[in-house]
Amino acid sequence: MNLDRRDDRLQEWMRQLPEPWPFPEPERFAAIEGRRVATPPQWRAGNGAWGCYRSHLLILEKCLLEHINSYVVFEDDAGFGDDFCERLQQFIAELPADWGMAYLGGQHLYAGKNPPHKVSEHVYRPYNVNRTHAFMVRGRDAMKTLYRHLTWNDWHSKHHIDHHLGRLIQRRYQALVQGNNVQKESIAVYTPDRWLVGQLPTKSNICGRKWSQTRFFNDAKNADHSDAPFFAVLGPHRAGTSCVAMVMHHLGVHMGNQLGGYEATGGGEAVGLAQLCEKVMRFPATDPNVSDEQLTQMLKSWIVSRKSEANRDRTVAGAKYPHLCRFVNHLHAGLGDSLRIVSVERDIEASIRSLQNRSEKHRGQWFAANDEECEVLQRSLRDHRDNFIAEHPDVPVFRIEFAELLTYPEEVIGNLVEFLGITPTQEEIQSAIEHVNPDLRKFG
Repeated sequence: MNLDRRDDRLQEWMRQLPEPWPFPEPERFAAIEGRRVATPPQWRAGNGAWGCYRSHLLILEKCLLEHINSYVVFEDDAGFGDDFCERLQQFIAELPADWGMAYLGGQHLYAGKNPPHKVSEHVYRPYNVNRTHAFMVRGRDAMKTLYRHLTWNDWHSKHHIDHHLGRLIQRRYQALVQGNNVQKESIAVYTPDRWLVGQLPTKSNICGRKWSQTRFFNDAKNADHSDAPFFAVLGPHRAGTSCVAMVMHHLGVHMGNQLGGYEATGGGEAVGLAQLCEKVMRFPATDPNVSDEQLTQMLKSWIVSRKSEANRDRTVAGAKYPHLCRFVNHLHAGLGDSLRIVSVERDIEASIRSLQNRSEKHRGQWFAANDEECEVLQRSLRDHRDNFIAEHPDVPVFRIEFAELLTYPEEVIGNLVEFLGITPTQEEIQSAIEHVNPDLRKFG
């Protein structure tokens, strides 16, 4: 699928075709130039997206009208991965007999909450796939279902064709994987364990962006970014965790999209995570009010999104909130071997007195508690963290004595950088060092 004015992209696409080519000789389809036609008044996704939608619909119409019972479509920014032909043969050989649509490239959406379901070694059933640069369609019934869905007028505002297709894909997953009673039409959609086709580093005709290398998005095998580490900063309230979280932020760790917290210099707490934690365990409670399974899924969903953003920015993800000490078992259940712990340690009596002092200053506020509640909460948080670490010796842990950080910030931060496995700039390292305030010695 290629615009008439982009012969350069067509030639580039043809030059990089794998050999031997496993399909019939490619037939160029002249794509619709969205800005040259009139879009309907209800369309809010832009001219490029309209052209993309209409082009895919016309290909489908052509096949239906000419009694073509299967087709493969590539957009002209489709770039092929290593061993494409061999891996394609593996994928096709394992496709279930009911397949109606199979993506060769794309991006798994909402994978934290709804991970792709493994069907065989090289085949997965997806929840929602984004992007339309490479996919296969087979069978008249599947093609007619697809056509009805694409011409259905219930498009969400500003949705592109891939977003609308994603809603169709969800139905079969919801019925077969989640056991929901879904009455609407669906077709069997599958993806490979690892994407066979990515997107070439050419300027997008839709959004105008350009990348430096062929992009492969999260695979079904790793849709939840299980191979990417996540660094949980664990410590009770008033233990120095805010300081450490902000140090990590200055070093370039993705700690969340909007950071807040009690400290005037920055608490290093992601607002979304703080809201999640307080919703399920309102301060100064010591136990969550939802099931273990539900809490695990909520935390994993939030973290997978942060991992995806960190991967985009070529860094690692982390987070800090005192509740995570209580939730560390849930973190481990959701993240498995990708969990890393930064344990911030301070004399518990000093942390208790500090929280009691904060509460005294803010009587009547939601984050204030009486002296007994402060002590019970602080000891509970510390004990849950320490018990988990003792019971899980295989989980990597970096211990930071808060007093040592204040006294020797350069040395401690240098060791932290090594544990994080990142390469911050000298400016980032210096910014992290300067954030540490030696005056933070109150209450010991």
